[in-house]
Amino acid sequence: MRGEQGSITIWMVGLTLLILALGGLAIDYWRALALQRELAAVADSAVLAGASGIDEAHYRATGEVILDRDRAASLAARAVAAQDVALVGFVVDFAPGGVSVTVVVEAEVELGLLRLLTGEDDPLTVSARATAYPLRVP
Repeated sequence: MRGEQGSITIWMVGLTLLILALGGLAIDYWRALALQRELAAVADSAVLAGASGIDEAHYRATGEVILDRDRAASLAARAVAAQDVALVGFVVDFAPGGVSVTVVVEAEVELGLLRLLTGEDDPLTVSARATAYPLRVP
């Protein structure tokens, strides 16, 4: 047994590094997941605001509910601006004919402990997408 003295120390160092790496992965994953949920809420509120931007003149003339692109985009942008989230991307897109609006928001999560282990300085990009259709309630 004399040749095995100190081997437990090597095993414990290895196990500690493994637990440290898994802990860093878990913390970064949960931070990204929390941000994604927050972005989903921002996208939902923005797309609902955008879907309320119907083209009133077209509706009065034809009875068809479609979106006024400029109004819907402005309403969606105001809804996003009212949120306290640092975004790196915000896109409002419309289906042909103005029958639906889609909002995509993106933000970045800085890696914590994993940045030390992976050596990458780039943040993790998280996004959320929501689509809504304007409806006429009878």
